[in-house]
Amino acid sequence: MEKECQHCKKTFTVKRIDSVYCSRSCRQMAYMARKGTNQKPKTIEALGEILVNTDSSFIKDKTSSVNHETKIIPQTEQNHVPHESRILNLIHERVNDDRNLLSLNACINTHEDIHSYWVGLRLRCLAECLLMFSEAKFTRISDLMELCNAFTQARKSIHYQNLPDVFPYRGIIEDINHKLKSLCIKAQKSEQVKFRMKEQDKIELIAVRYELAQFFRKEKFSQLNFE
Repeated sequence: MEKECQHCKKTFTVKRIDSVYCSRSCRQMAYMARKGTNQKPKTIEALGEILVNTDSSFIKDKTSSVNHETKIIPQTEQNHVPHESRILNLIHERVNDDRNLLSLNACINTHEDIHSYWVGLRLRCLAECLLMFSEAKFTRISDLMELCNAFTQARKSIHYQNLPDVFPYRGIIEDINHKLKSLCIKAQKSEQVKFRMKEQDKIELIAVRYELAQFFRKEKFSQLNFE
């Protein structure tokens, strides 16, 4: 029995009567299309949404009480001059480089590689954790050790060992794993540490998280097996 795939519109032979997509990749891409996650930010302001949540300070105007006869004179509107963010500009430039997205798309959609999906899903989770820790006032060493162990276990897994050559994130996985190991060894006698990343490392990690979000759902650390 043949059907038309609801995503790519190609005809395919169904294995189950309730099948509506020709492949797992079409099912994933259709899901992302419904959720609207496959749209790339077009402005620097939109790109700001991929940054981790940080505390913002708001200044409250102090107003004195006035009676009902007091007239309020409106202030003359001033032309708003937007202030450019150097960090957002750097992130924008990095995200505009589509090479990683094209390589990841080749792994997930073209080759339907289960190893790339397994590693990519876990890398997004670990990137979320690292960015969250980088904004915290202090981070427990035990939490950083857990992340370090997760990276180490993932690298030893059969999925990591069988990643295709075009998988774009081997370098950043190994670099983060090495830096976390060094930090944990240096601070092993402490209970907590102020975890911070170099500016370029953080920009790269934010961009990687954005790229991974185009293909992988967000999962909690506790719900994933890294072995």
